[in-house]
Amino acid sequence: MYSKKLIYDYIIGNDIDNLEELESDNNFLFEVLKASHDISYYSYLDIFYRRKYNVIKYMLINFKDNFDVYREDADYLLDSLDRNSLKYKEIIVLMASIDKDVFNNYKIYRTGFYAEDRVEVGAVQNSDKELEELIGLGFEVVLSKYEDKPLILDYYAICFLYEMFYEDKNFEEIVHGNIKDKEKLNKLGNTKFLLDYIGNLDYYLKEYLERHLYLLDNLSKDLDLVKNNWDNYIKRINEQRVAIVYQVAEQFMETYRGKFYFDIYGTLDKIIRKYHLEEIFELEEEIEEFDLKDNEYLKNKFTKDMDKLITELFRDDVIFNDDSDYDIKDGKVLEFKKGLSRN
Repeated sequence: MYSKKLIYDYIIGNDIDNLEELESDNNFLFEVLKASHDISYYSYLDIFYRRKYNVIKYMLINFKDNFDVYREDADYLLDSLDRNSLKYKEIIVLMASIDKDVFNNYKIYRTGFYAEDRVEVGAVQNSDKELEELIGLGFEVVLSKYEDKPLILDYYAICFLYEMFYEDKNFEEIVHGNIKDKEKLNKLGNTKFLLDYIGNLDYYLKEYLERHLYLLDNLSKDLDLVKNNWDNYIKRINEQRVAIVYQVAEQFMETYRGKFYFDIYGTLDKIIRKYHLEEIFELEEEIEEFDLKDNEYLKNKFTKDMDKLITELFRDDVIFNDDSDYDIKDGKVLEFKKGLSRN
């Protein structure tokens, strides 16, 4: 409608024949604002034009740092929109991402319609078991509903990622629980690792993210932090493993005090070496078992229980709760106490 030359001439102040007419034309002034990226032109628009959906949406996307300039107009537009409309949801998503106040109404409204859609997703999942397996976490339902609204889809994708990696979960444990070798992770790459994990839970979300990789940026940064802390994490978990093993050994001795006649630590030493864990347990030279009269039943029980315990402890690199003790019967941590050793 307006040539680039005309807009450029206006911006740099060249002579224009119909200047007065153009300066009363909101459409022209809006094009000037977009071309110049100069927020001052916003005030030249009349108040009714400023409150149009396409204008506010453009401002929210391109002038995030100037939110206070047009906030009143954005609020007016929001109040005028149907809360069930896609336009309303788009504007809410944009406004909630700009306003830094965690408890602002925009975030509350955004959370509200997201929660409603999650209920809808759950209803679809529960309607058919095979369908639930097919759609995974349900991003396909959202994709169908908002296929032509990328702003809403991006927001929902981020919400799904939060639920997947952070809500009542430990991101670091998820990483270590799915790959044990840092070098293998480096070779695989952050993006491939994340997409593979996501794809196992929701194929449609993975497909969407493959086309919008920028949505993985924050996750990738967190993954870098996990890699930077890799050695500390493994050291910490190994300290817990060692303490649990010796704690269970001491519990065995206490339970069967006066009933067993074999060298507990000599037997345990052999099990540890069987799995090549000497360095982690800081074993030096191999212990010679004392020549005691064996109680074969208890020795076999101890050997079997400790073998199972060590296998379980070293299967997954997951940090145990610092307030719990390992319960060998249930194969889980109940109350872990630091500082226990074989001495």
